[in-house]
Amino acid sequence: MKIFLRIGCAGLLLSCLTAAHAQTATSEKPTSTNYYFARPNEITIIVKVVGFVQKPGRYEISSSIDLLDLIALAGGPTADGSLSKVKITRIIKDAKGTARQDLQSDQKTRSVFLTERTKLLCQQFDLDLEDLPTLQPEDLQLMPGDIISVDRTAWSTVKDVFGVIVPAAVITTAVAEVIWATKR
Repeated sequence: MKIFLRIGCAGLLLSCLTAAHAQTATSEKPTSTNYYFARPNEITIIVKVVGFVQKPGRYEISSSIDLLDLIALAGGPTADGSLSKVKITRIIKDAKGTARQDLQSDQKTRSVFLTERTKLLCQQFDLDLEDLPTLQPEDLQLMPGDIISVDRTAWSTVKDVFGVIVPAAVITTAVAEVIWATKR
């Protein structure tokens, strides 16, 4: 009887580990991709979209596209993504530095060129896109080099925690049963 219990526990442990590995293998994101959304000869900017969106990657977009349009172009949030947790990370210059925006002649892409003495600072804006009436139009404007991050929902965090706790509890219970059965 003890041997059957041990074999059953080992099989249960193996199936839990296999299921956990299969879940992590299928949840891996594809590598970054480049996207282009502009009309011919239109001035473009380059931004990055990361996090819980359908199509994360590097976007070269028309300078007239705002944050809402960009997230729509990125396929919107995933099932675990939250539009109430959107962050724009922008590299800015300090007061001592000077910056100028130029057009690259070959691609008509707006770029920011900084002098060597310029110190770069990182500024972050947290936006709640589910509460649009509180936002100003300038809050949605994008700048060259912006990084847009869509964070996960609180529920997806809870779901992931339980995805780890439940198999661990099953394994702990199985080990306890084996120990209890061998002591009898």
